[in-house]
Amino acid sequence: MNRTALLKTYLPTLQKYQGLVGLLLLMAVALVKSPHTDLPGALFHSTFYSTGNLRNVLSQLAVPGCLAIGATFVILVGGIDLSAGSSLGLLNCICATWLVHGASTPITIAYVLLVGTVIGAILGATIGFTRLQPFVVTLAGMVSLRGIAFVYTNNANISGLKDQIAFLESPWLGIPIDGWVLLVATAVAAILLSKTVFGRRVYAVGGNIEAARYSGVPVNRVRIGAFAINGFCIGLAAILFTARNSNGQPSAGMGYELDAITAAVVGGTALVGGYGNVIGTFVGALFIVCLNVLLILDGVSYYVGQGWKGIIILLAVYLQNLGRRV
Repeated sequence: MNRTALLKTYLPTLQKYQGLVGLLLLMAVALVKSPHTDLPGALFHSTFYSTGNLRNVLSQLAVPGCLAIGATFVILVGGIDLSAGSSLGLLNCICATWLVHGASTPITIAYVLLVGTVIGAILGATIGFTRLQPFVVTLAGMVSLRGIAFVYTNNANISGLKDQIAFLESPWLGIPIDGWVLLVATAVAAILLSKTVFGRRVYAVGGNIEAARYSGVPVNRVRIGAFAINGFCIGLAAILFTARNSNGQPSAGMGYELDAITAAVVGGTALVGGYGNVIGTFVGALFIVCLNVLLILDGVSYYVGQGWKGIIILLAVYLQNLGRRV
């Protein structure tokens, strides 16, 4: 069997499960690189596999996982969102401000989710009606939303939160509630993409926008819907971020869009659109969080970790392009 035949046989499977393959390889590396511990309950006497660290991984996964789910919808329609981190920072400040000033928790959560959804819909509508590239529109959004966050807070952090949303960090059945929120969001998103007309239209728009338009698919409405869902997911991530940090930070979320895009791409979502799923994205987000935790445990610099993420994106996209060529 020649090289081309081998690629045609095994590459599609590798692409479909590349996130899972990467996660398994990372877990194997963790056995070797993670510091030794004698804590009870630690598998293989590895700090990485200790009960406390695994619970920490699940808790840390909630915010980037929600962002990655939203990024998946945007990428599937052939877009990209560079404003996710800035939007999270603004929504984090809004959430903290409302809670500090005595707003009820349900109303605050609903308002933050509504604002996030509206921001996403505005970005999607701007892209659709101006015909500008998503990169340009969301880059402008990234700058503008960050500026609005600093103006909104008068360039200061917001402190004084009590325990209004601290319950999101509490464990239930051994898993933090924010972890359960992510699992539910993943399940709902998976059903939305695979079992609804809207989901099929998302794939159609990302796969071939002109063919979708000629087939009667309302391209602009589908794009706006995908960006609105992304905004909703960012709002959800902002609420979980606020619960975890108990304050509002106008600088919150810087660089988070990179982790969201990386998780989606590592999970098998094609940057050109039209291919991918949120289950793969969940695995990709788990991979990124585990990588971050392992680098911290091993004493590796944060900036070195950013370099590794860039290499991982290149490798994942290369596999996707290789699959299209063969």
